[in-house]
Amino acid sequence: MAARRIAKSCTFLTGGDVAPDRKGGRGLLGKTASLFRKADYAFLNLEHNLSTSGRLMKGKPTHHRGGPELIEGFLEAGFDALTIANNHMLDFGEEAFFDTLLLLEAKKIPFTGGGRNLREAKEPVVLVRNGLKIGLLAYSTTLPQGAAAGAKEPGVNPMRVDTSYTPRRNPIEYPGSEMLVTTKTAPADLARMKRDIAALKKKTDVVLVGNHWGASMSHAVQDYQREIGRAAIDAGASGVFGGHQHVLQGVEFYKGCPIVHCTGNLIFDIVEPFFTDATHQTFLFGGNLSKKRIADPYIIPCRCGIGNAPAILSPRAGAGKEIVRFLGALSEPFGTGLRVRGNRVVLVPG
Repeated sequence: MAARRIAKSCTFLTGGDVAPDRKGGRGLLGKTASLFRKADYAFLNLEHNLSTSGRLMKGKPTHHRGGPELIEGFLEAGFDALTIANNHMLDFGEEAFFDTLLLLEAKKIPFTGGGRNLREAKEPVVLVRNGLKIGLLAYSTTLPQGAAAGAKEPGVNPMRVDTSYTPRRNPIEYPGSEMLVTTKTAPADLARMKRDIAALKKKTDVVLVGNHWGASMSHAVQDYQREIGRAAIDAGASGVFGGHQHVLQGVEFYKGCPIVHCTGNLIFDIVEPFFTDATHQTFLFGGNLSKKRIADPYIIPCRCGIGNAPAILSPRAGAGKEIVRFLGALSEPFGTGLRVRGNRVVLVPG
């Protein structure tokens, strides 16, 4: 009898945006570091540059960065890759951005979503884990002026979105009435993303996509997020992972593949004046990667690290239980259920 072929698979783990600004990188991720190290494949979004150089971008109302020594925390956690497509990578201009690229290259941490030109910014990270070839791409819909990479301009991998505002009521009769917000992804960028994913899928077993998207401090999922997420999966992605909003958004499954709209902030040392207690809520998302799908998806509730390491929370009590309840409420409209099993929370697609 012929030997039975064992399907290739590997565990993976990801989490929320990381924006550290503190002294030293040792212990940066606390007890979550061992979870990332244990996973066969782990990645995160680095939310800002790691440099002491550069000059603040003119007109940027919110800005931050961390020192290059903080890279030790990422090495300690053993990340396989980082995404850098977001709205803060160029807060301190090209010099600080280039410093960060050089730092990641020197420390041999693969990254995607930003580069010295668009060709570099759209270059995927491709790694083999447990015999499984995994591709990672990253895009940003949050694009401060000058942040988008071009043919000869440095920046992040752009995904442009058009927004329109229509009064819900006759403004003549109801002046100042609320607006209906409509969002639509720029067709050229959406088509480019689909081509990139389809091409990468031909060369790999699994494609994962990171997106910096959504409205800051909003739990509501925008129309364009679902448009991008579903288009990515239709093109061949096995999972889409979003961030930027600072607060939780629901988890959606499309064709059996997760679209994680926002996991919140995992580390955010810069406390913006508009932050609330909701920005303390975050979670890790994990599962088993295979050629077919992401199997056994789960979350681990955590508290955001603000000047300290993020904390792992019990899903059965206190703040952890509230995260599970609230994420369940946010995910319910997508048909996604949450079930507590031990210290993990299993996600049940609708």
